[in-house]
Amino acid sequence: MSGADGLRAVMMGVVSPGLAVIAAGAASAQQAAVEAVSPEAVQQGVSVFEAAYFDNFNPVNAEDMVARVPGFVIDDGDDRRGFGATAGNVLINGERPSSKTAVSDQLKRIPASSVARLELISGNASDLDVRGQAQLVNVVLKRASRSGAPGTWVLAARHIQFSDRIGYTAQASKSFALGEKAELSLDLQFPNLRGRSESTESHRLADGAIIESRDSYGQPNYIGVAGAASLKWRPGASDTVNINAQFRPTWDTVGNGRRIYAADGDLVQVLAGRSEQDNKYSAEIGGDWEHTFGKSLSVKLLALASSSGYDQTQVYEIYAPATLVRTQTLDSTMESGERVGRGVFTWNAHPDHTLEFGAEGAFNFSDTTLDVFIQSPGGPLVPVPLAVSDARVEELRGEVFFTDIWSASDAFTLETGLTFEASRITQTGDESKEREFTYPKPRISATWMPNAGDQVRVSVERDISQLDFSEFASSLNVLDATSIIGNPDLEPEKAWKGRVEWDRRMGKLGAFTVAAFHDEVEDVHDLVVRQALDGSNQLVYVDAFGNIGDGTRTGVEVKGSAPLDRFGIPHAELRVNGILQETRVTDPQTGEERSFSYSTERASGSSATLNTGTTRWAYLISYRQDLPGLKSAWGGSVSNWSGREEFRRAELYEYERETERLDLFFETTAIPGLTTRFSVSNIFASDEQRTRTVYAGDPLTTPSPRAGGVIDRIERRKTKGGPEGTRTFGVQISGKF
Repeated sequence: MSGADGLRAVMMGVVSPGLAVIAAGAASAQQAAVEAVSPEAVQQGVSVFEAAYFDNFNPVNAEDMVARVPGFVIDDGDDRRGFGATAGNVLINGERPSSKTAVSDQLKRIPASSVARLELISGNASDLDVRGQAQLVNVVLKRASRSGAPGTWVLAARHIQFSDRIGYTAQASKSFALGEKAELSLDLQFPNLRGRSESTESHRLADGAIIESRDSYGQPNYIGVAGAASLKWRPGASDTVNINAQFRPTWDTVGNGRRIYAADGDLVQVLAGRSEQDNKYSAEIGGDWEHTFGKSLSVKLLALASSSGYDQTQVYEIYAPATLVRTQTLDSTMESGERVGRGVFTWNAHPDHTLEFGAEGAFNFSDTTLDVFIQSPGGPLVPVPLAVSDARVEELRGEVFFTDIWSASDAFTLETGLTFEASRITQTGDESKEREFTYPKPRISATWMPNAGDQVRVSVERDISQLDFSEFASSLNVLDATSIIGNPDLEPEKAWKGRVEWDRRMGKLGAFTVAAFHDEVEDVHDLVVRQALDGSNQLVYVDAFGNIGDGTRTGVEVKGSAPLDRFGIPHAELRVNGILQETRVTDPQTGEERSFSYSTERASGSSATLNTGTTRWAYLISYRQDLPGLKSAWGGSVSNWSGREEFRRAELYEYERETERLDLFFETTAIPGLTTRFSVSNIFASDEQRTRTVYAGDPLTTPSPRAGGVIDRIERRKTKGGPEGTRTFGVQISGKF
């Protein structure tokens, strides 16, 4: 068995030795911690890391610092309607920013020089702005002066395998004091991402006989500008006002090409395609006001508005092999937005109880169109009918919530809460429908700290997933010749989620966490069979996103970090993060049990870093060693995942990666005033494989060809480029101004 096969065989076989090293290293770190944590701080579940602690890591921004907190993994939160349920596990100055932008992106806008300290908070602290998180990091910023804190600039360039172009990114961030009571932070970025993917594909009959082979490429070019601003204003001793705004226009193009060869090797077809997105943008503005009424009562009001949209044209020319046969054109538009208002009262009703109650209202909409045309050489554009190609979806939602945080003792905290949600979803366009939903969402979370180093957390909650409004409308994949029809009957997944977690902290430099979770999922999100009218106005069977019944998700997750001085490797650290899970649902076509196919939900409390959807296992192991004599550091990471499956009406898709992903880096501050980082990502350049099994039966008139079990053909594609299959060389230089 090869090393790669061994790693893929059992993920826990890789993670467990790493945890053993972490446990041993952490034990020594407990005695050697540079900044010991006081017993009072540990008992309260708070560990403080001053900014100087991170100097050896040469941080450029706050995200670099948070990523080095021992045993902590940044969670950007879930994609949810409204504001309350989308929180990640990072606060800034004790508050959650009035924005739904990923918290990791927000941290990248904060220069490291602006950070005073980080606070790792475990358990349910009564004075925090986010509930339901097992651990939080609070980023405490320095007070800006009139001249402003030192700004940070970053210049980065990278070359992607198979691409003859260099992509680049430029960024500048700075904070200013606007008088004694207001601070303004600005961030400007210019991302330019250029890449290329190449793939080979073979089509064979069930008996192995070759039908045809294909060579394909994709060449994306993403150019954009991203501007963000944040204003903090303290008009009085009892009031705090925060305003956040961002705007990001982008200009995206993708070139596609494909050559098809017959079984004897003769070229039979060539496809040349190009996609252009015009008027593409995303924008957001949010603000909050908090007022305190003495020490026991406070109120916080929040408003948030976001918008995004694009106009897209895709043109595919098909030749056989050198003569133009036809041109297929797809014109699509999308416009979406969200408006949120939220109010929260926090009342310290008793020394042992903190009550939080409030309400939230939200309006969401998505307006999409898709027009398909076929044109013969010299002929007119002929429209091709596609069911549910135009759709506007609107959702009006309101909720009320109540939470009680009971600090029964210094060692035990109990959080109980109830949210009641009511919503109305209306769809107009090619199909019209209106539906109303009500969901009670109770939750309970207990935290027990038997001693200064151990913490046990148990939680049970009722969760309602977010609907993707784009799935209410139809989509078309020209390269695979497949379509998914919009479904106005789509409902969100519902789940009871349970989690038990043990966290072991040994000083400031070592920690590890083991968690077990189980979810009872209702209305699993997947593909269903639906009938629609074709171009001849005849009813045919098609794939559509929908709900396929109840299922379960069960697994374990481990994460940890430890210094390696005990093993004779000075100034080095090892980190491990892994997940092993099983999802089970009854296939509506075959009646057999199988894994989830399209569910993007993850277990409550699990790491977003390993949010790999429906994969059975995944892991990430990283290593870093500082070289003080050279004012440098080096390290790397290795990761992999088990693959996944997608079940369609007439097809089965299987995705896997042959070998592990290996990344290496070297960074230095030997040049005064500059931090220079060199990196090589995905060194093995592993092929990403897709096996598409197509089952026999008329694809339009047979309700479920896959249920028949008779294979028509098998298509195997190896992609040598793309997000995981491409080797990338990068250099980044950063400094202050």
